[in-house]
Amino acid sequence: MAALRVMTDIRVGDDVTFDGRVYRVRGISPMSASPRRVLLEDVETGEDVEAPLDDIDPLDSGDSAA
Repeated sequence: MAALRVMTDIRVGDDVTFDGRVYRVRGISPMSASPRRVLLEDVETGEDVEAPLDDIDPLDSGDSAA
């Protein structure tokens, strides 16, 4: 059920956390892909990372340093 929550909570351009770091979502694999994956950009370094959708968490608006 967590995957269904994440699919509706995360969109391209959103900031998320993965492995303790903040990333920006650059792409999400199609619904038909299994397992679903997300293309992320490290906010600090600009490095591209691919991660399983189930392993990322939305960044709460209160977590932002802005």
